[in-house]
Amino acid sequence: MSATPTPAWQARFLAPRHALADCVIMQWQGMGRADTPGADARCAIYLAVDGQASAARIATAAFAVFGPPVAIASADWLCEQLTGRTIAQARCLDGRDLEQALGLAPAERYAALLVLDALADALRALE
Repeated sequence: MSATPTPAWQARFLAPRHALADCVIMQWQGMGRADTPGADARCAIYLAVDGQASAARIATAAFAVFGPPVAIASADWLCEQLTGRTIAQARCLDGRDLEQALGLAPAERYAALLVLDALADALRALE
């Protein structure tokens, strides 16, 4: 009997590194929220920024997710990718980046959209 392959996102869910409770920064300049249509998953993305205007870089990103493991893993991956990027670079991240990095199945793609919607809301707060 062959073992079922473990989804790529599972390890990130089991040990997230960017969960809000684990972050010491309390001065978030950008915060965005999103939820799924049935509100069965909710995500908040928090951004701390260094610099001004076009030269600003995301110093730290954190998340809070209430939902399934794949949403938690997606938010953790996104926060890892945001750290050190400019605001313009952060806007360029898309669902395909998440899907490929975490090996999301078609039924799990909503998690990528959820966290990207929360990111877009957080980036609007920085404007």
